Amino acid sequence: MNVILIIVTSLMSLGLFSQYKTNKMESDTETPKYETVKIFSKFVIRKYPKMILATTKLNTVSYSNNSSKGFRNIANYIFGGNYENMQISMTSPVISSIDDSMSMSFIMPSEYELSELPTPNNQNVKLSTQPEQTMAVIIFGGFANDYDIKYHTKILKEQLIKEGLNANGKVYFQAYDPPFKLFNRTNEVAIVLN
Repeated sequence: MNVILIIVTSLMSLGLFSQYKTNKMESDTETPKYETVKIFSKFVIRKYPKMILATTKLNTVSYSNNSSKGFRNIANYIFGGNYENMQISMTSPVISSIDDSMSMSFIMPSEYELSELPTPNNQNVKLSTQPEQTMAVIIFGGFANDYDIKYHTKILKEQLIKEGLNANGKVYFQAYDPPFKLFNRTNEVAIVLN
């Protein structure tokens, strides 16, 4: 019995250490400073600040088929693919609109105003300001694909209807982790509330 307890305790300690190590390594990555408005059993409502986005349009509405191309387009911009050869810090999450037409966006670091950011070399990358907005958000783990995004969108819309909230707003998929992170991944589907 004591041997089992020692093994379980050791595994839990390793898990906590690995989570601490992961959080420590990722703590330098800027994320939006949203306000949690209300917590429900399966989703939360958040108020997001105004953000500047670098966005690229994608050919189809399939996240699985387009995410790599979209990511490369915007990553090229922040790694110096702009008229000033300026490097811009990576932020999190990477945001994809999941509607009739799909786009992918990186949030620009909050230290910049739109006028301070360099013009992209790639004309498929556009800079814009997204106004403050309130969103309903459902969180899930793993490596997300089209099925996961559709499934969690469906659950979130059902929950919004159940709570008497508008489920017809713009839908976004938010991916927080780099592809090399294998465990404790964070994904979100978010719907804009009017």
